[in-house]
Amino acid sequence: MPTTVRLPEGELRVARCDMLDKLIAVGDGDAALLYLYILRYGGTAGGKTAARALHLSDERYERAAFTLNQLVAPAVPDTVANEPEAAPRYTAHELRRARLDDHRFAAVCDAAETTLGRTLTESQLRCLLTAYDHLGLSAEAIIELLAFLKNEKGTVRLADIRREVYQWADMGITSAQDAQRYLARRADEKPLSEAIYQALGADPAQPAPKEQRVCRFALAHGFPPEAVRLAAQRTDKKQGRKSLDYTLGILRKWDASGVHTVSEITALEPEVRAAAGQNSYQPSAQPTDSATLTAWEQDWAARVRNHRRKTEE
Repeated sequence: MPTTVRLPEGELRVARCDMLDKLIAVGDGDAALLYLYILRYGGTAGGKTAARALHLSDERYERAAFTLNQLVAPAVPDTVANEPEAAPRYTAHELRRARLDDHRFAAVCDAAETTLGRTLTESQLRCLLTAYDHLGLSAEAIIELLAFLKNEKGTVRLADIRREVYQWADMGITSAQDAQRYLARRADEKPLSEAIYQALGADPAQPAPKEQRVCRFALAHGFPPEAVRLAAQRTDKKQGRKSLDYTLGILRKWDASGVHTVSEITALEPEVRAAAGQNSYQPSAQPTDSATLTAWEQDWAARVRNHRRKTEE
């Protein structure tokens, strides 16, 4: 006969029944434990504090947080801009004065009008001033960004500019030198990034923000396209649908385990080999062992190692 559990009385916290049902269904003990912690403390403590209190390793905490976010977060379209609410709401007068009084910002506006092929609207001016004044991108960096978008897309929209400036700010690309290094690296990685987008089932010409985030992670951590495809296939099997957050979580887990090629992953997780076989995926068609890498893959792997070395220094 199962042991009866009696809960002590004390201060009450209210849990949503639908959330409890989801946690029970998913069967993730770490996620349930994290949910109880947040329920108890209101989510005011940082991730490291929560992980320490729950005796979870960084990897287990990240997986638990990922699972919990998947259960509680509403679906948000990838096209939603990542602009924070704290961004200033410049008045029309402030926009005009910025263009008249700051010759560097005026140069940005001139470049933007050339890129867009028309006079800037108030919304476009506000986006550019936010990048320049609030996000801290230099005028030269913004001009490099505009030229890049024009070359990549031909027809540039306000949404393209807004998305790119926030991504550059997040990556710390604020000077002309930063921009030139980033764009040179991006040009070198273009064949590989296109293959990764195809592995995700994305359009390489118009990748969504989450698709770009997965691609950047794969490039930075040395995942070849076939490993990304395997993560996407595993996501479909586990979730029953496409979930870029879940795919990124798989890649983070593999990276934490030190495995990146298909052969390394299948050696660590034999069940992945069976899943790959069921999806008619043949890793041998695109070998990833160092002895069989093509020249461009070897060059790319060397760049990744060099980037990691510089980052660690």
